[in-house]
Amino acid sequence: MNELFREDMAKRPGLFYLNGPIPRAELDAWLSKRDLTVPEDLKEVWCETGGGDVDQTETILGPYGNRELADDVDSVNDFHWRKGMPVDWLIFATGVGDLTVVKMSTGEYANVRHDSFEVEETFNSFADWYEKSIRPTFPS
Repeated sequence: MNELFREDMAKRPGLFYLNGPIPRAELDAWLSKRDLTVPEDLKEVWCETGGGDVDQTETILGPYGNRELADDVDSVNDFHWRKGMPVDWLIFATGVGDLTVVKMSTGEYANVRHDSFEVEETFNSFADWYEKSIRPTFPS
């Protein structure tokens, strides 16, 4: 997992409300059952954190997130696939105004508009996305 993300969790624990770790074999089974392919760095994040809220404005969706709060991978993606989001995209984070997807065929990360799925910015990794999209929003 991204070292900067780990460092921030340790230094600023009040900004992170995480669901809890998921064993790797359990996560792999969950992904396989849904025929989902995600990059290793996102798998590591889910294994270590289970997803959760970051700085009260961003949510890293979790495989076992709360469906009633739309914090789970399944319901959020089902909703957006029905609205026309490409089926090769998997939303793994939501925030103020944007969705963050991973393009499953390429492993590319992107922030996209929630209303049109227009790509606004792309990233090479979870670390790149976290550093450029999430971290700058932290309070001083």
